[in-house]
Amino acid sequence: MADNNRSVLVVGLGRFGSSVASTLDELGQDVLAVDKDPELVNRWSSTIPTVQADMTDVLAVEQIDAGTFGTAVVAIGDSVEASVIATGNLLDAGITDLWAKSVSKEHARILQRIGARHVINAEMDAGKRVGHLVSGDYLDYIELEGPHTVVKIHTPAQVVGYSVGDARIHSRYGVTVVAVQSPGQELQYGSKDIVMHRNDELVIMGKQDQIDHFMRG
Repeated sequence: MADNNRSVLVVGLGRFGSSVASTLDELGQDVLAVDKDPELVNRWSSTIPTVQADMTDVLAVEQIDAGTFGTAVVAIGDSVEASVIATGNLLDAGITDLWAKSVSKEHARILQRIGARHVINAEMDAGKRVGHLVSGDYLDYIELEGPHTVVKIHTPAQVVGYSVGDARIHSRYGVTVVAVQSPGQELQYGSKDIVMHRNDELVIMGKQDQIDHFMRG
């Protein structure tokens, strides 16, 4: 099945891995989920393509022809050793676009050193996002790789009634208005001519201190 670079191999069918695999399947991706636990494989076999195999075993990696997949997601969370070995085996098989779940900073450091392109701390990322949302400052919050963050907020008082260009948002605060949505209207891209109203929702991108400055005025 893995005959193109859009195919994805998901290793581990716990809550995180099964969610990733299910979402990819719903999006029409060519996905195969793998777990060594026969009960988990049986549980998900009726909804997503699955196979029982232990990716810490080089022979098993070869048997499922893992190297033909364009992308792999190592979602093993119950064993750091198994996660690292499986990641190394998949990298050795030739998969370069590899995402791996980490459970600690030390685990993440090892995954990065052996060549995992993307390291995800699902619990930390989710906790940070929920914390920001619970604080009430943001309508939505997405932390990007690097120093930048994307947030959705209501229009700050100091720019209500101004266009993006007239408010000089980027030059004054360093943030970029990505999009603006008025109640009941479709999302519009944040051009310099668009006027921001009191109840509009702004999608903005910038560094955290820049976003804080913009929100405080």
